[in-house]
Amino acid sequence: MVNTSMRRLAVLAWFLLLGGLSARAGDVSGRVAMPEVCSPGVSPAVVSLEPVTGTGSSPADPALKQAADAEVVLVDQKGLQFVPRVQAMSLGRTLRFTNADSERHSVHVVTPGFDFNQSMAPGEPHDWVPDKPGVVRLACDIHSHMCGYVVVSASPWVKTCDRDGKFRFTEVPEGRYVLNVWHEMGEPLRKEVTIGGEAASDLGTLTVTAPSFTPVAGQVAPVLPWPEVIDRISLTLAASFDAATRPGEFKKARRLAEDAYWGEFEASDMETAVRTYLGYARAGALEGEFLATQAAASKVAKGNEPPEYMAELTRKLLLSLVNASDDLNKKGVPDRTHVFVGAANAAPPLATIPGSRDQRALLLGLKQGLLELQALADKGEAEDAASAMTSVYLVDFEPLERILNSLNPREVRPLEIEFNRIRGEVGSGLKGEKLGAKLNDLQERVALALGRVTEQPAGTFGPAFAGSLFIILREGVEVILLLAMLVALATKTAQPGAMRAIGWGVGLAVVASIITAVGLNLIVSSAQNKTREVAEGVVMLAASGVLFYVSYWLISQSESKRWMDFLKRQAARGSEIGGLGTLALTAFLAVYREGAETALMYQALIGGHGRSREGVIGLAVGLGVGLVLLAVIAYIIRASSVRLPLRSFFKFSGVVLFAMAVVFAGNGIFELQNAGILKTTELEWFGPGLPALGLHPNVQALSVQGLLLLGAAFALVLVLTGEVSSTPKPTRQAASR
Repeated sequence: MVNTSMRRLAVLAWFLLLGGLSARAGDVSGRVAMPEVCSPGVSPAVVSLEPVTGTGSSPADPALKQAADAEVVLVDQKGLQFVPRVQAMSLGRTLRFTNADSERHSVHVVTPGFDFNQSMAPGEPHDWVPDKPGVVRLACDIHSHMCGYVVVSASPWVKTCDRDGKFRFTEVPEGRYVLNVWHEMGEPLRKEVTIGGEAASDLGTLTVTAPSFTPVAGQVAPVLPWPEVIDRISLTLAASFDAATRPGEFKKARRLAEDAYWGEFEASDMETAVRTYLGYARAGALEGEFLATQAAASKVAKGNEPPEYMAELTRKLLLSLVNASDDLNKKGVPDRTHVFVGAANAAPPLATIPGSRDQRALLLGLKQGLLELQALADKGEAEDAASAMTSVYLVDFEPLERILNSLNPREVRPLEIEFNRIRGEVGSGLKGEKLGAKLNDLQERVALALGRVTEQPAGTFGPAFAGSLFIILREGVEVILLLAMLVALATKTAQPGAMRAIGWGVGLAVVASIITAVGLNLIVSSAQNKTREVAEGVVMLAASGVLFYVSYWLISQSESKRWMDFLKRQAARGSEIGGLGTLALTAFLAVYREGAETALMYQALIGGHGRSREGVIGLAVGLGVGLVLLAVIAYIIRASSVRLPLRSFFKFSGVVLFAMAVVFAGNGIFELQNAGILKTTELEWFGPGLPALGLHPNVQALSVQGLLLLGAAFALVLVLTGEVSSTPKPTRQAASR
């Protein structure tokens, strides 16, 4: 009763100061229409009345001051949000902030011209009296996504609309006024109204100008910092919560909860940023929280769970998003424009790619999900069908998306946009043959994208095993022969400590070779996305060059006499000088040069076959079998007088290594094309090519392989005409000096 009297005194003060207004008063009412995501129950419009004359009472007037002191305006911090998000008050009133969360917050007025910044412990209230009218924007310095507004008006006639967007002012003196409508996501609206007599003035529906972006399915969000993206997510989820607590708005609540994912998290590229820079586990956890919140909206709307159930899940989701935002900022990714920049900070891609059988199963799962979606749409259940699209995307497409993103992230974004666009069309009533055609086209696009990225030599057991076996055998046999010759010469000279020196040299060479292999692998594997593709391409091309030279050299040196002369010269270096250090160094170089070559070639094999489980197993088994065979060969050479068919072995291995050089060359060019370093000119007549053999259907890759074939033909002519020098490989001689 006292408050009502004070309000009337305030109104009377305005009336007396305005002058010329009749003593009669009337009511003013209306409704403000806003975008659906800006639910009036969450982000209401603020309406105020000001006299046309522009004159008015001052907050210092006793009547208004007394009315202001009598009422306290409340803003709480609850669920990592300002509640209410929008508040309205007359100048001179007290604004009280409270913190109902278990986390510490702060209230920071960031609007220029106002000064208030207060830390808020849980349960702690703080009061503030604004000293001027204006729109006060609230923020939390600890949780940067939190946002709220307080509209401070010099007029006593100011209020927020109710949850239906309606407003009513009572006992407004007769006269001409300007009605001001403010909304956080729209342009200010001004309308002149005349209040006459005691009759109520119904202004009808006033429409707020739509914001620059409304999260409608199929649209792409503007560039916003992640905290603002999270604020929009919070706003949309709050609108979903509001709908879920109102009878008959189950579908609206569910749709808004899904829009929080599609229209904000996914469309803003925050989902892509989390997946790329924080990893699939983090992205999957967030998507799981979105799904749980969407399910909670449905349960609350149906009365199966209390409102607090959805409120708590929303709070946890927002906290997870805030933590993700902080981690992205630490990696230098503050918004969508930085998502595809600075890939060195990206999370590691998938270690392995599912085999073709698993991929077919995933595609069948996607097809089944889309068929169920079509059935719902054809029954006329548009909103249920649109909701089903969210499940298809997050459950059925997600595993395929992981494959695509791991091998070529550029394939993912167009498909995400298409899913979002079709979801919007389904929600608008698309069904029948038109929908079927779009869904079939979507499936084909996914399958084609999957085919394009898996053209990369993901690796199968057979080629991986063969490549691994031949490399370790070729390099290992040469090491065994060199060491056997060194041991024989050391035994012949009977030099004390010679065997120990050879052992030390071999041991250090093995350690150095392992360090080289691990270091090379770390360099390549630590690179991400485009940088990784470039690194793998360079390694493959380098390995191709080494293999081409070695294969040529092996064939040209395959005559037994040439081989024996070469081995004797290499082994004699240590014994000719006579020093144990020189002997150890010779053993070290003899083993390490082969080990370094082996490390380079195996890294190229890993780049070609290490993307699949079958390829990794093939590499490991080939290495294991090769080491066993080398042990057998070493035993035969040491324990018996059996003469190995070196000529046939090295000729055959030379041919195999040349074939591997051709494969590595094709795959290396393909990696550089994927990285955008080299242009790709497709050859449609070549079909899909044979990626497992390094044959890719484009001019650039096949041209390089053609040059290798021409080089091999020329080298073969030199060998056959006897123009090849029997001098050992210069690089190997230099290495042993």
